[in-house]
Amino acid sequence: MQEAFLHFVWQHQAFNQKALLLHGGESLEVLQIGRHNHMAGPDFLESMLRISGLQWAGSIEIHLRSSDWHKHGHTGDPNYDNVVLHVVYEHDAEVFNPQGEPLPTLELKGLIKPMFKTRYEQIITQHTTIACGNQLINVKSIDKLSMLENALVERLMEKSFRFKELIDESGKDWEEATYQWLAQGFGFKSNAENMLKLVKAVPLRVLRKHQDPLAWEALLFGASGLLNVKPEDIYMARLQEEYAFLQKKYGINSSLSYNQWHFSGVRPPNFPTIRIAQLIAFVKAQSNLFNLFTDFSEVAAMKKGFEVVPSDYWLLHYRFGLPAKKTLKGMSRSAQHHLLINTVAPLLIAYSDYEKDGNTKEKAMSLLMSLPKEKNTIIREWMGLGWNINSAFDSQGLIQLYNRYCQPKRCIECKIGLALVKGS
Repeated sequence: MQEAFLHFVWQHQAFNQKALLLHGGESLEVLQIGRHNHMAGPDFLESMLRISGLQWAGSIEIHLRSSDWHKHGHTGDPNYDNVVLHVVYEHDAEVFNPQGEPLPTLELKGLIKPMFKTRYEQIITQHTTIACGNQLINVKSIDKLSMLENALVERLMEKSFRFKELIDESGKDWEEATYQWLAQGFGFKSNAENMLKLVKAVPLRVLRKHQDPLAWEALLFGASGLLNVKPEDIYMARLQEEYAFLQKKYGINSSLSYNQWHFSGVRPPNFPTIRIAQLIAFVKAQSNLFNLFTDFSEVAAMKKGFEVVPSDYWLLHYRFGLPAKKTLKGMSRSAQHHLLINTVAPLLIAYSDYEKDGNTKEKAMSLLMSLPKEKNTIIREWMGLGWNINSAFDSQGLIQLYNRYCQPKRCIECKIGLALVKGS
């Protein structure tokens, strides 16, 4: 049994409430269950009870066993001084309030309505990766779609948290933070951290002092450390010479080295050299990055911004001095979609949260609905259970649902699991 199940039992009063007695024999009447607290502190706040005829107001803490009060470090914690009732499945240890008196304790063992406990155990004891998979057909579409959207928003908020950090670090410079966030996205999984370090070493304002693409490539490839080797060809030598001048001019200090970048195990189109060249082409083509992602009226128009082609050299090379067997193109469609899903959509959510702007949030949702669903083992598993997946809106929500709820078996905190336990 999980503690979250007892939260459900208390919140829905899914136990026999006739002639309730506390562990010490006092009568209990629940007047107000309280407000479920998902932050630090007691589990339910602003509750109202009547114990042996005397009315109490305060907080309620819930544990599987009474002894968990001590294990969780609540003894002596002033945040729990206002607890007026300890609700447990099994009472195995006495707990005392700050006045040294036994804390009123309600033991739920034997009181929980059997149908709820049985349904809960039927789900939680499944050994499949999606515990409710064989019961999904019994869940109303509205409950499934509501949980899907909740999971999607939760995923976007998690991703947007780092962008908010960049905003704060930049002193609320949205354009610079967008440049940094975008660069991190261009690094994809293998080189994201290095890409962020790179653009922090070469701020956007420095790049925009120059019109010549050669200067942009010299600055970013130079600061990346990828030029710190013997030149492979004439173009690389030109970049080294240009960077030597620009580094002194702007006082650029970068700790990146050639060996920090990941080439091994990475497909050539994802080589950091290619991604840096594509980033340069993208950023140089936009007069205002932040506005491109937030002020668009048509999703299609904003997406076109990713259809950029790097400089001539990078149409013929994957690495310095290593010619490609055929002329390269711009960013692949799948790479564009990856950036739109994992970079642009979270940026929009972060901005909507800052500005309390529902329209920007809707833009993020519309963007995801316009993109094709992702293809991976998680999505294939949901599809095998009959879930209709039409877009990145669906796939992103289902990835979050799988990772944050199905895997840790937080079934009772999921609207789908909750509906099955309630039988609704």
